[in-house]
Amino acid sequence: MRPLRIIFVVMTTILASAGLAWAQPVEREMPLPPGNVTAIRKMPITVGDKTIQAVVADTHPTRVQGLLGWDAITDEDGMLLDFIVQGPYAIHMRGMKFAIDSIWIDSDGVIKLTYESIPPNTPDIYPSMFPCRYCLEVKAGFCKKYGVKAGQKVRFGTGK
Repeated sequence: MRPLRIIFVVMTTILASAGLAWAQPVEREMPLPPGNVTAIRKMPITVGDKTIQAVVADTHPTRVQGLLGWDAITDEDGMLLDFIVQGPYAIHMRGMKFAIDSIWIDSDGVIKLTYESIPPNTPDIYPSMFPCRYCLEVKAGFCKKYGVKAGQKVRFGTGK
């Protein structure tokens, strides 16, 4: 096994044994599609110079559902998983139909970690590695295209 893979496995095991909360797929009658604004709340989020409209998942069922059921995502939208309380969390890709970038953000709006081009439908989990409150899921390649990196500040809503 490569050293980075070993570190990843060890860290995820440690986080899991510490009570790591992470979303697992559940059965649901109808997934939340990106254009279904009547059933979901959206929020503008600015990362660098790019503003997207993110679906807000701030309840356990909506965080578990996440992007499952979506067929695609564009550079203009994403999903903000709001865990309400800062802590160690993780996401998974089981059942996903497309690759994503994930941006882990703390309660102060500072990006702590990014995962780029996470492949779809794999059993791996992607932990926050640092205490975070949010995970912003965007189209694969978004971080590279818009220069998103750890240490940058994210702006939520329309305020400056």
